[in-house]
Order: sequence, then C-alpha cells, then structure tokens
Amino acid sequence: MSAFSMPVYMVDFTPKTIAAVLSPAAIDGSEVEVDVYARTDVSQKLIAKGQRLKDADDNFRIIVSGDGVNNQHDWNFTILRDSADRSRKKR
Repeated sequence: MSAFSMPVYMVDFTPKTIAAVLSPAAIDGSEVEVDVYARTDVSQKLIAKGQRLKDADDNFRIIVSGDGVNNQHDWNFTILRDSADRSRKKR
C-alpha cells in the first residue's frame, strides 16, 4: 500500500486542458497535452503530458518535464473528467 503524496503540479482547467481531458483520444488512452501550475506558485504554468492508464483504479497519469527532472502524479480519471466538464459548463 502506498502512502498518499500531494502533487507538485495541479491541473489548470484551461480551455485546452478541458478539451484534451474530455476528448475521445484521452478516453482511449492516448497521450494528450494538459496545462498545469505549480502547487506552491500559481504563476508557474507549464505544459504536461497526460494519459489514461485504464488500470483497476482508472487513473490518468500527468507527467511534467522540465530542467532535466520528470514529475508524475496519478489522478482519478472519472473525477478529472467530471471537474473538466463542470469547468466547461461554467465558461
């Protein structure tokens, strides 16, 4: 059993991210681009790669690469899609 760890980067629900997460490509497990920001500094915005893993937990792995360092965190795909859909409806 793994311990819970806070993500270093948070999903930024921009129009591009919303479209990517709700896309058929994301549902099928293809890699998509998503916008993220640093949890400790909201002004630090980056582009990350995300991919649905289709595992038992139905996770969506987001990988942020920069300065020679990769950071990854798994998000629940159902919750992520619901959040993207709510953000889309608010716009």
